[in-house]
Amino acid sequence: MHDSAVSRVRVLEPLRDQPAVAMPVFGSLLGAMRGARALWIVVPLAVPGAPAAYLSGRLGLVPMAVFLALAVPAVCWGLRRSIPWKALSELAREAPFRELSLPPEGLFADGTKVYFRLPDTDAAWAETRLPKAARLQLQAQRRVWLLGPDEKGRRFLQLPGVLWPHRMKVVPDVPGGAVCQEPVEQRVVPPEEDVVLTAHRQRIVRWIRALFAAAVLVFVLLAVAQAFAVVEIVSGTGSGIAVLTIYSVVFLVWGIDAVKGMLKPLPRGKWTEMVAVPYRPPQIGVTGLATLACRVQWPNGWWSDIFLAKVDPALAADIFATQRIWILGEPFRGATTFAGVPGHAVLGRVRFN
Repeated sequence: MHDSAVSRVRVLEPLRDQPAVAMPVFGSLLGAMRGARALWIVVPLAVPGAPAAYLSGRLGLVPMAVFLALAVPAVCWGLRRSIPWKALSELAREAPFRELSLPPEGLFADGTKVYFRLPDTDAAWAETRLPKAARLQLQAQRRVWLLGPDEKGRRFLQLPGVLWPHRMKVVPDVPGGAVCQEPVEQRVVPPEEDVVLTAHRQRIVRWIRALFAAAVLVFVLLAVAQAFAVVEIVSGTGSGIAVLTIYSVVFLVWGIDAVKGMLKPLPRGKWTEMVAVPYRPPQIGVTGLATLACRVQWPNGWWSDIFLAKVDPALAADIFATQRIWILGEPFRGATTFAGVPGHAVLGRVRFN
């Protein structure tokens, strides 16, 4: 846990001189994601295999071939860009995170990639790909936590208060097009002026819209194929496509219910900090999202319950470690609103009972 003299915002951070897995919630996240990655790769590919038994003839083979042609490259791309959770888990059990403070002129950026000199060598630089919110947070804080290398030379980076790690590699020098990132003052500002929060929110919304656009496209294609099968009176093919259509509709409805709250506008005004005492450690599900129940103290001294479901595990971990929750805007009883951490790429929904 760290208390910045500038921002006065306490956040979860790795424990010094202890294995990385000792950090609260981090071990649970590693365990959940190590199994969940295989689940979320296998299930979308395996479930359509059941109705494949019903498909027959040319019409039945075409949708399956198209599905595989689109899914296999997507999975390969995802595996190449994803975190190797098994390797990260093994490294986290053996090695600690090491804190690194960057000098004022020690951070460079080239597009989505950032560069800084590694502390264990004078001739090598770290290169890591970060989303915009993480780059803005790093530019202001100038601090990172490093893990590794392992026996294969793999290294990982983590930002203060953010539980998700990033892969990092070593390069001999900074590319010619990289631009030095000047230090930015870090202070608590209203949510609508928080550039890190705004960038993080925009990324979440883009991902949600892209996923639903893809789901709707698949649904439309299946509906067209179903209509064609009915017109042609191809019973076997029609049954298979009907099952596929139902499968896609169920996942679409489930997805809308899970994330529709994140598409609502963010409250304006100010951050409200409240004491929050968790009942138990956060629970990480197979989706990589967290659940947490707490008691919170209101300004008048009263206590009530809050519940966070399907939220970024970083938000739950920060609350668990600091016993503080930052609400966007003015909270009121019975509301469901947003919570986050000022100046950090952390955001989620919270329900007040």
